[in-house]
Amino acid sequence: MERRKGIIHANKISEQKAAIAVAFLIQKFKEEEQMEENKATNQEDFEKEMEEAKKTGVVNMEDKKQKKEGSDTYVHKFSEPVEIEGQKYKELIFYFGKLCGEDIEAIEEELQDQNKYVLTPEISSAFQSMLAARAAKIPADAIRRLPIRDYMAIKNKARNFLINMG
Repeated sequence: MERRKGIIHANKISEQKAAIAVAFLIQKFKEEEQMEENKATNQEDFEKEMEEAKKTGVVNMEDKKQKKEGSDTYVHKFSEPVEIEGQKYKELIFYFGKLCGEDIEAIEEELQDQNKYVLTPEISSAFQSMLAARAAKIPADAIRRLPIRDYMAIKNKARNFLINMG
């Protein structure tokens, strides 16, 4: 009987490891797609900047400096206003750079209280959405209730922040 329980437990662990591996591969595929989209967008931006530079003879580097300085802050603009805790938002600002280790640990504890265990925050949608919520100072469930397009964009910004932090 004990041997059978051990085999069942080992199978559950193997299934969990397989699920984590699949989730990781899916996430990598999505990251590659996002990188391709970013390349196309960057190319379009570059072409516009070149046209502007040819017309005016001036290259504006201030925009690039601001983007780099504010890389830990993300402004998400909604296509339609959303309501969060009775207030309408056209955009949300996520201050990822203002988060600290206590925020990470609080998210881990909250997930553990829900019997959810995160081995790698970079591939956990639950962890990423909770991190984004803390960065915007809104309830975590508000992120999960957003339309999928907004949810994914915000969640992916949180993932990118985690990856960039190492």
